[in-house]
Amino acid sequence: MGDQALLKKKAAERAVEFVQSGMVVGLGTGSTTGFAIELIGEAIKSGQLKDIVGIPSSLQTERLAN
Repeated sequence: MGDQALLKKKAAERAVEFVQSGMVVGLGTGSTTGFAIELIGEAIKSGQLKDIVGIPSSLQTERLAN
């Protein structure tokens, strides 16, 4: 993973720190959003987050979030 991708992943990690169970989360488009969606998905699977509703900004984002 290149330096730019690592920075984007770190930005996504920081953003996901603000996500709490029961939230409605706007899901943008782009590589940083992709990292955030993966992290949110992992947190949901582990039980750390529950009842998250994601609102995707594109079909590509919707597919990634499913």
